[in-house]
Amino acid sequence: MEIIDKSSHAPVTKYSVGDVIQDSVSVYMIVQVSLDSYAAIDLGRGVASDICGSLEKLYHETHISGERKVKAAVVIEGEAK
Repeated sequence: MEIIDKSSHAPVTKYSVGDVIQDSVSVYMIVQVSLDSYAAIDLGRGVASDICGSLEKLYHETHISGERKVKAAVVIEGEAK
């Protein structure tokens, strides 16, 4: 994952599925694990937060002051043939 732009993004006030969030330490994505379960996946370490039953609960339990939503793109690197 490559962060496209790290500047001028609004502070996070709620989570939505697919959001890419950056704080001072890591970048993570908000994902839906099952029909009624959500988690934040740390994209650098590949570690998931505790699974929560709603996006509101996930936000309440994992939100850190200073988080910013960022634009990101998947970059696939491979050997040239």
